[in-house]
Amino acid sequence: MFLFFPYRVDVPHKYRPAMNWLIVATVTLVFFCQVAERVKYGSLPGGAERYAANSITIQYSLNGWGIKGLLGSIWLHGGILHFAGNLLYLWIFGNAVCSKLGNLKYLPVYVGLGVAAGIGHLLFSGGRAVGASGAISGLIGMYLVFFPENSISCFFCFIFMLQRPIWFSIRSFWMILVWFVLNIFGAIRGSESVAYYAHIGGFFAGVALAILLLKTGKITMERYERSILDLLGLGDKKVRTSASMGDRTPWQRKWEVQEQTKALEETSPVKPEETPVEPEDTPAGFIRLRCSCGQPIKVSGQYAGSIVRCPKCSNRVKIPQA
Repeated sequence: MFLFFPYRVDVPHKYRPAMNWLIVATVTLVFFCQVAERVKYGSLPGGAERYAANSITIQYSLNGWGIKGLLGSIWLHGGILHFAGNLLYLWIFGNAVCSKLGNLKYLPVYVGLGVAAGIGHLLFSGGRAVGASGAISGLIGMYLVFFPENSISCFFCFIFMLQRPIWFSIRSFWMILVWFVLNIFGAIRGSESVAYYAHIGGFFAGVALAILLLKTGKITMERYERSILDLLGLGDKKVRTSASMGDRTPWQRKWEVQEQTKALEETSPVKPEETPVEPEDTPAGFIRLRCSCGQPIKVSGQYAGSIVRCPKCSNRVKIPQA
């Protein structure tokens, strides 16, 4: 037996992903309500039968095409391991996607991905199901489209063996590819305990939505970022160059200048914990540095002199002049 999981991504963001934090808090609150309800019914005569008939887990689980189950099931979990695993993936991938989409767009996207995952489960598998796994799989699909080259930090160790754990980083594309292939194998093999088709349906919905947002210009990649469309040579250069200051409208340029000035004023003089080490050499015009917490950060020369937030500790980090 071994233990393996990703625990951090190296996607810097300027703004706090508050909506994802709110979703994490809501999922956690609902789970503790489930636990309290199970304890309550367990202390009553015939509690198992009452719990099976009246619990929120049963009432809001995905079991048919009712909107109640499609919307309610994405906030429920079947146990502590199910909850902990989903929360980890929601945190590391959800924060990155939320920062890219913006807090206002993120909530309807999250719910929509959960509904799409539920539809995939009902079409190809059926049966009762609960969990945010489908919606989170959609976020993983969106993350793959937006950040295929960013690194994912992972942890690996053998359980019950006297061996040091292994900490390593891997490109997002390869990590998510392995995860997706495992879900395909799981769906082919079949399992009553894991809704693999919800994972697959949510993932494809997330990939399709992210591509649609990029193609319609609702979401634009910065010049220092390369989406999966750019890697495949399918990126829209017109939409991509619209991120430059020269192509923006006067009010957009004025707002960006004000935001940069405000950020610089807030961090001047730079606090000790915000001071990164000297940038390391890196190809393609990128600046690679480390936050004082030890988290590596990679941005392009376009960000030289500006402020970003560390994806690990959320402290403001001033990018040095390259």
